[in-house]
Amino acid sequence: MNCKECRDELRRPGDPGAEVLRHAVSCPACAAESRAALLLRLGSAREDGAEPRAGFEERLRKRLLSEPALSRSPALNGGFERMVRPALAVAATLAMACAGLYLQTAPDPGADLVSLVESDPVFTSVLAGDPGSIFGEEPGAGATAETP
Repeated sequence: MNCKECRDELRRPGDPGAEVLRHAVSCPACAAESRAALLLRLGSAREDGAEPRAGFEERLRKRLLSEPALSRSPALNGGFERMVRPALAVAATLAMACAGLYLQTAPDPGADLVSLVESDPVFTSVLAGDPGSIFGEEPGAGATAETP
């Protein structure tokens, strides 16, 4: 008997024959199929008048309430959402931090628009082509040689 014949016999209703069982003992793949078929037959057998035990519904409700709720979003995005949410949170935090730093360096808010543009250190440093000047250091002035 070959594997295909054995599996066909295992899938038929009823108990398998002796030849099928002999093949299943010698073939690991068919042995796994035989175990699966046996479990399926055992799980499918029902008795007439069989009912759940007393308190089944109450135990089921308690178990469902104790388990965490499943996510409502579909898992079809392959985990992309797990990457995007933290990235958006970091981007929003950085934007707020930059806005706060800009407001600390901004001049008097009561001045007119022309004087704000002329005295704005960020705007003037970008126009001058030296964005590093807004941090208060001259280019190349940070590294000085000290003598002991």
